Amino acid sequence: MKRMSMVILLASATNLAHAQSSVTVFGLVGGGIRWVNGTKGGATVEYSNILAPNRFGLTGTEDIGDGVKIIFRLENGFNSSNGSLATSNVLWSRAAYVGMDGTYGRLTMGRQFSSLDDLAIHLDPSEIGGADPAIVPDALLGVNYFTLDSRFNNSVKYTNGIGGAKLSASYSFGGVAGSQRAGSNYSVTASYGTGPIQAGIGYQRTYNADASQVAQNYYAGGSWQIGPVRAYLSYLALTVSGSAKNPSQRRDDVPQGGIVWQITPAIVVTAAYYDDIASNLGNVEGASGHKQTAYVIGEYFLSKRTELYVEADRNHFSGAYKADPTNLAVLKLNPGSSGITGVSMGMQTKF
Repeated sequence: MKRMSMVILLASATNLAHAQSSVTVFGLVGGGIRWVNGTKGGATVEYSNILAPNRFGLTGTEDIGDGVKIIFRLENGFNSSNGSLATSNVLWSRAAYVGMDGTYGRLTMGRQFSSLDDLAIHLDPSEIGGADPAIVPDALLGVNYFTLDSRFNNSVKYTNGIGGAKLSASYSFGGVAGSQRAGSNYSVTASYGTGPIQAGIGYQRTYNADASQVAQNYYAGGSWQIGPVRAYLSYLALTVSGSAKNPSQRRDDVPQGGIVWQITPAIVVTAAYYDDIASNLGNVEGASGHKQTAYVIGEYFLSKRTELYVEADRNHFSGAYKADPTNLAVLKLNPGSSGITGVSMGMQTKF
């Protein structure tokens, strides 16, 4: 009997050794003051954490042996000003997926970024991390164009790499009976990183709710570390097929670039510029214009997790872009205004 008990105990210990698991709580909380000029009704002073969205989440891994781990991520966005959800009625708005990671690559399933979004974030000076569209113009073009949702629901993504080369593909199921295309999305990317250089290309295709329109993204970009400065240069294009009401195809070409300068271990300066050259806005023939976005962010780190920041940004509009309904809504623009200027300061801490 004692021998049998010892065998059972050893077997249990062996299983535990091959199935070690961990769950980590993480998040970011920040807040500050923002002044904006050019908004509807005049200048605005508001509470804001423009540098990054507030978030709270859980991430976990379970080692099941042979170099394979089960992974999951649940991430919630919230407003530190009043404690409300960042997205109404969506608890895990920033991520909700489960998957496997190991020798044969990484497979994840659930609500998550597309493969193209992952690449564009990695090759953006501030990693498209801002909580306000005033400093993240790509967030209105490189995501789900028809819903403006930065994540894709019902999504499956696979990523694998050899050395510095990496391939990634994702597919989001539309779930519409009788139409595999309606509401769906797919994207593919290829990237390479070695030493100070990172580069990649990508393609994304998204269908609207009834598959009557399609939005396509093309992306190419890279970054180069030069001493304490990392320089970024990339190009994002968007095309949107016409509708029965407005048949012309919309097109946006967005050259962009910036730098991240690590002045000291505690001081970082980030600057970026984006020029959205648009034609046939709203799929209306001849409705063309420019949207130019520039910002500078200065960060002073009190510790590895906590920082103070100051920020200034400018969004300038010309031509048909002055009447673009999306930007009028998300930036609270005064109709016909040539743009908005904003200045922010605040602090944030990670855990």
